[in-house]
Amino acid sequence: MEDCHGHEHPLEILDTRVQWADLQTHLQKVLMTDSKCRKTSFASKAPGSVGFLSQVVLIDLNWFPPIPKLPKRVVLKVPISKAHEGLPEDVPTPPEKMEPLLKALFEAERAFYEFYRVHEHTETSLPPIPHFYYAARFEGNHEYLVFECLQNTHSFHVWDNFNEKQIDQMLHAIAQTQAFGYLNNSSSQPGLNLRLLDVLYDECFPREMAELLRKMPAYFGQELEPLVEKALASSDDFYDLRVEERICAFLGISQSLVHGDVWSTNILWDADDHDKLRAVLDWQMTRHGCPATDLIRFLNTCMSGAHRRQNWERYLNKFHDYLRVEMRGLPLPYTEAQLVDSYKQMYAMETLLYMPPLNPIVASANLEVEPELAKKRKETVAEKVRCMLEDIIHFAPFAPRSTKNNSE
Repeated sequence: MEDCHGHEHPLEILDTRVQWADLQTHLQKVLMTDSKCRKTSFASKAPGSVGFLSQVVLIDLNWFPPIPKLPKRVVLKVPISKAHEGLPEDVPTPPEKMEPLLKALFEAERAFYEFYRVHEHTETSLPPIPHFYYAARFEGNHEYLVFECLQNTHSFHVWDNFNEKQIDQMLHAIAQTQAFGYLNNSSSQPGLNLRLLDVLYDECFPREMAELLRKMPAYFGQELEPLVEKALASSDDFYDLRVEERICAFLGISQSLVHGDVWSTNILWDADDHDKLRAVLDWQMTRHGCPATDLIRFLNTCMSGAHRRQNWERYLNKFHDYLRVEMRGLPLPYTEAQLVDSYKQMYAMETLLYMPPLNPIVASANLEVEPELAKKRKETVAEKVRCMLEDIIHFAPFAPRSTKNNSE
């Protein structure tokens, strides 16, 4: 058919380097169909399409011959080496450091979805994710992932605070993720045992996080400066990229499957019912780590600092109850007391790694909004940042002492 894509039409999809012909071939294989994509199929950039080192493209597919079961729209996710450009709050990363980072994140996400696909029809617990279709391997600048496009969804941002129903569902989703890993032996899956923290913060961002942190008072309020300096001073004792392994070994528990980046924009809700969880996205930082990792990032970002401080132990209790249910009567991988200990020991390091990029993230999101709205957003995030800084200092004594050697 002349009006369908084929190998004689090596057209790229927008500026992604992915060719229509390759996407069609790969979808035909996984969907087990001979139907082709008409040239009336089109691509468009998703709202907020440039995320953390990735670009998201919406693909509307016009199949011929049409078959009802074939997806009409999919999401294409492509690694890119751009983040927040042109912002004084950001810290640029040298181009030569981007390739290993892009590859590590891509391979981790691909490994997770491949693992999920193998076990999605078992009787075990499943974390809520979009349906996964295909992942091209990281080679030749043509790597990409293809997912189901979930329609009629809504997402919040870091200046939004979740209500109790939303918090409850996310605690359950994190419990499902851990149970999914434990019950299906995810530690044996190639690609899920990458030391991503080494790649993210040692090889690619050595001490650049401290520079970002020192820029935060200029944006969120100069009153934060003493807290920033005190947090950085205490980090000399606890900064250790192997801390997750060390905490689990010290507590005598197995590392759990973690998402690695559970925060507001990676969580999709139903557009008509914001209390209905639809999916957790962006598994590019998934790995095996401390059971408290996802809980710390989620609680830090999805509620006010004051609310988190008053309720974190109650939420850990609720999470552990969900984990008990999702383990289906099998022995629990750790006790609630061990979870609380892991939270206290992991809090300072996990928060130190996550918090500094909030500066360019919020600044970028506020570029095109009304000044009053931008001010309100910034004040909401500033409260969270202040509480995080204070709690880094508070929990620092609980953290394992740094080995000062992250290369072993």
